Amino acid sequence: MKLTKEKFERRIEATAKAEKHLVENVGFVAPDDEEDHSLTYSIRQKEIVDGVDLAAASKHFELKLPRFGPYHIDYTDNGRHLVIGGRKGHLASIDWQTKHLHFEQNVMEKVSDVKFLHTENFIAVAQKNYTYVYDNVGTELHCLKTMYDTARLEFLPHHFLLVGASRNSFLNYVDVSVGKQVSSFATKTGPLDVMCQNPANAIIHTGHTNGTVSLWSPNSKEPLVKILTHLSSVRGVAVDDQGNYMATTGLDRKCRIWDVRMFRQLHAYSLPFGAANVAISQKLDIACAVGNHVQVFRGMHNGTCKEPYLVHNCGGVVTDLKFVPWEDVLGIGHGHGFTSMLVPGAGDPNVDTLRSNPYETKSQRKEREVKQLLDKIQPELISLDPDDINKVNEGLLELEEEERKKILYIRPMAVQYTPRHKMRSKKSGWKMEARKNIVKDQIRLDRNMEKHAVEKEFLEKPEEQLSPKKKHILDRLK
Repeated sequence: MKLTKEKFERRIEATAKAEKHLVENVGFVAPDDEEDHSLTYSIRQKEIVDGVDLAAASKHFELKLPRFGPYHIDYTDNGRHLVIGGRKGHLASIDWQTKHLHFEQNVMEKVSDVKFLHTENFIAVAQKNYTYVYDNVGTELHCLKTMYDTARLEFLPHHFLLVGASRNSFLNYVDVSVGKQVSSFATKTGPLDVMCQNPANAIIHTGHTNGTVSLWSPNSKEPLVKILTHLSSVRGVAVDDQGNYMATTGLDRKCRIWDVRMFRQLHAYSLPFGAANVAISQKLDIACAVGNHVQVFRGMHNGTCKEPYLVHNCGGVVTDLKFVPWEDVLGIGHGHGFTSMLVPGAGDPNVDTLRSNPYETKSQRKEREVKQLLDKIQPELISLDPDDINKVNEGLLELEEEERKKILYIRPMAVQYTPRHKMRSKKSGWKMEARKNIVKDQIRLDRNMEKHAVEKEFLEKPEEQLSPKKKHILDRLK
């Protein structure tokens, strides 16, 4: 406990020193003096664009594509690249800051969801029957037939796992680094059309029509945790980057905030009518899709929210929401195309380039890709508490000990020995008992040696396995 306390004190001191170098301030909205400073939801995007600098104003734009919608969207980890996929097959990837188009095509099939993999060069698309992987110029690279009739996609960057939730209630995990299916099982909860991931521990959260949210790991075919969040169908689930808060929306016109660490509700807010999607920013702003409108709330997690922070009318039914990392921008996919909405104060202004670099070059991206592969975490280590890897698994240890005892159990036999009585002296009684104990000890020693021989035969590995032949570094590529 003393060492843990010293470690926390050193961490607090290092954090305080690092904060001196964070020179950027969080954005905010300041209405005119004659207006109420709390009523910012009446401010429209046009007024915000007119009041900011040219670089920030260029981040607000709209793509009007009513023929191919509604659209699903996704951003890369560094927030630089955008991919949009329309229900009627339209697929496009762009650098949304420079407006440079990487590719645009029509896959001639229904598109249910799109997701970037570890870099912007690989895009997973859930189509009518199977899930396909495309590169940054629109060339089809793979067809994942194990992920059939997929409704939602998620990518776990530290494990290189592509997760697909299908309409037949199956949850599929595919390792994209080696092209191997890690796990596939039926959740038995109906169509899985609401899904998100917890970035802190790589646990998948799925919402169901009976009002529950289930937490899944590839190592268990049963849900780790099941929470009754709403009295009606769950329509949206989102978890913040730190893994502390979860926001859920349902057809009961409620947006509920949950503490993921204790699995209990913190606050509940009423919405105009049933919300469909929800997203959480780096600064814990929460965006809810309410029909054609998007309402952004500030302070929902601590109970200080009274009214919406910003409101925007998209003109079409909203189908997807994503906050851009390190930017005060909210991406909205809707029935009439795509909208990039300015939300001052939503993103972290101090970019952590160690985690993700929005300004990385081509060589830096290649180096990051190699480093990610070397640091890849095995799916067996996914658990609710990421700190479990530092602890001893006492339950497994006891189970192994019990199994060992079952294998090596030898029924104890009573040692029967009666020494021959010798009438040579008056002390023959205690000498006879001593001879009896010596013989019994010898018999017990022989039996213990037999037990150790069986234990060595069953538990110890042969010498060939203990000292394997030295492998070449390139043998893993064979």
